[in-house]
Amino acid sequence: MKGLFRRYMLLVCVSVSFASMNAEGTDAVVTDSVPKFIYSVGGEAAMNHLLNIEMRGEKLVKRGWGSNYSLFMNSQANPLDSAISVYDRVFGFPTLEAGVQLLDYSHVRMHTEDTPYMSRPGYVWAAYIAFRRDIYRNRKWSFGYALENGLSLCSRPYNTITNVDNDMIGQHLSVYFGCGLYTGYRVTPEVELSLGFEYKHNSNGATDRPNKGSNAYGLALRGRCDLNRPDGDNGLTYHERLRQLQKFKKAPFEPYMYLDIDASVGFRTMYEEWLYHRDYLTSDERIAQGKDLGLHTVWSTGLTPMVRYNQVHASGLGLEYAFGGYLARSRMIEKMCGVEKNYRHSKHTLYIHAHHEVYYKHLSLAMSLGTFLFRQHGWVGDFYEPPLVETVGIRYYPKFFKPFYLGYNLKANLGKAYAIEIKAGLHAGHWRLKKKK
Repeated sequence: MKGLFRRYMLLVCVSVSFASMNAEGTDAVVTDSVPKFIYSVGGEAAMNHLLNIEMRGEKLVKRGWGSNYSLFMNSQANPLDSAISVYDRVFGFPTLEAGVQLLDYSHVRMHTEDTPYMSRPGYVWAAYIAFRRDIYRNRKWSFGYALENGLSLCSRPYNTITNVDNDMIGQHLSVYFGCGLYTGYRVTPEVELSLGFEYKHNSNGATDRPNKGSNAYGLALRGRCDLNRPDGDNGLTYHERLRQLQKFKKAPFEPYMYLDIDASVGFRTMYEEWLYHRDYLTSDERIAQGKDLGLHTVWSTGLTPMVRYNQVHASGLGLEYAFGGYLARSRMIEKMCGVEKNYRHSKHTLYIHAHHEVYYKHLSLAMSLGTFLFRQHGWVGDFYEPPLVETVGIRYYPKFFKPFYLGYNLKANLGKAYAIEIKAGLHAGHWRLKKKK
């Protein structure tokens, strides 16, 4: 009896073991442990120098060295994930970044004419988002570029009494833009160091004056550490990246044409009003009156036929009409400045521009370059507004309202800020272009 019991227990154990092995090998559901995104944190320290400008017949910046420090978080699509966005594959798995930075201009000094003190911009705090892309990468080295955009807060903008020579930043709140080139080295599978050349710009977009903008360039050292890189990953997934890109190159894209229809409202101050305040009032009059420049609106609408010729690029040529009701005031300011010539003034403006847009998922970088077909802005228009018009901005395409977008533009005349625009628009039509055989 005991022998029979032992044989029975042995048979049960063998059966259970075989069933367990069979379940593990064929029937068990294996969960995918590969994360869709690789997250990292890091920091940056840099030395920079402000570009000098000429004001009132002399160099404005007397001492230009500064520094900046950043803390950031990164997110990158994992090439090991089987459901990678087509945009991540096209751009070679770029990195999206969100961070804060401190631009330390406390040692910068500005001075012109006989001002009895030195002016300074102080500190600039910025919150930004960034797009970083590797152009080349192997197991250890990388080379790429970065684009940054955000809002900044200046501690010491222009002040009629205490900071009169700060012609660069006219108010506390500004728009921040940065770009750069960098070379990275993977120290360990999780840690990367990079050295880069950066350019940083702060401007209030003509929503206040003065608005020469601060422009700085310098060298930056960055370090970042990955938080959730999968075990066994060498830190770069180099060969897997190449395989994914080679697979994607075989996928065709059908070009198509559409109409970009938009409407926007722009906000700006009048440059002639600032010139009257700065050049035609005595220092005592400026202090007594203060700097109270009115903020005006410019309404515009545009129509641009566009061709989207690959997954991320679209270009076109279009027209834009703008209406500025405030321009009736410019004639009065010309009289206050003693302008004798009778210049023409019109509230209506017509532009022609070439437009280009770069897409990434629900975001795009929109740029245009054009000139005036009709413009009558009086004295300032003839002498201080060059005929070249450029815009750059970001658009967001909501997931459930795909033809529509919201965004903002910074509009300028040959680098001189003209207005900040809030924009809404849509893509009308979807006409596929015939392929060449």
